[in-house]
Amino acid sequence: MKIECTKEEFKVLLDMVYAGNILINSMRSQEEKIEEYANMEQFFLSKAKEYGLENIAEYDEEYSEYIPTREYEDEDFNGYIDEYETRVFWEELIMRLARRDALNYAGDVDQDITKAALKEMQFKLEDKYEEEIEANGIMNLKVITWNENNANS
Repeated sequence: MKIECTKEEFKVLLDMVYAGNILINSMRSQEEKIEEYANMEQFFLSKAKEYGLENIAEYDEEYSEYIPTREYEDEDFNGYIDEYETRVFWEELIMRLARRDALNYAGDVDQDITKAALKEMQFKLEDKYEEEIEANGIMNLKVITWNENNANS
């Protein structure tokens, strides 16, 4: 692959490839990694020095691959990844709590609720949870173990 770009453009491309590979492969074991994305990251990391970005990647003899340096991992760019992961976490938590509560209502109180009404209830619950979490974070979140004694409370 031939890439013609400035040092700054290459850095942006590398950042994007790195972030994309984190999204696609970071939760996978070595055997489950999707090779074409891991290989593309390796390609860009291997070219960093050619673009005057030797502080970004180093070759790891033990694993026979290029890895990001600590300096690169500490760059502000990685804050975007952290921000994304945090946002996804909260959105998923809110959505799942709301979905759970709406389904519990349908199962416990109104088995004849329509899909549209159930979805509307979920959206209202999402708004409620979002307001609560924005105001109090996790301070009011509690895990209550389900058992027969609290099933109808």
